[in-house]
Amino acid sequence: MELFRPVNAEEYRELAERGFREFPPRTFSQPIFTALLSEEGASQIARHLRIAKKSDNRTYVVRFMVDDVYIRQFPVQHAHELTRRALWIPAEDVDILNQHLIGEIRVLASYQIDREDSEVFFA
Repeated sequence: MELFRPVNAEEYRELAERGFREFPPRTFSQPIFTALLSEEGASQIARHLRIAKKSDNRTYVVRFMVDDVYIRQFPVQHAHELTRRALWIPAEDVDILNQHLIGEIRVLASYQIDREDSEVFFA
């Protein structure tokens, strides 16, 4: 199954350190790993995340493939809005998820804010 995820600059760095082959473990404040079923939904969330109170205001959208048999155990949920369908994977299962990834995690888009608080898109 093809899935998408918005990531902040910190998670992007951790993905790069892992060679874009696995997701980093969740922190205590992140009990759920959200994987979206559409690139559009992930991009919408990434554009909203760029406003987060962090020094690095860049966000990314990544695409990854997961073994269908494994991922189908997670029911489809709605993230933030009814139009954003997602799978919610418990934080403690991210290591297992990583074992079922197919290929590399690919970066599809990058967003940042310029000085006038306007969105800039990088493909």
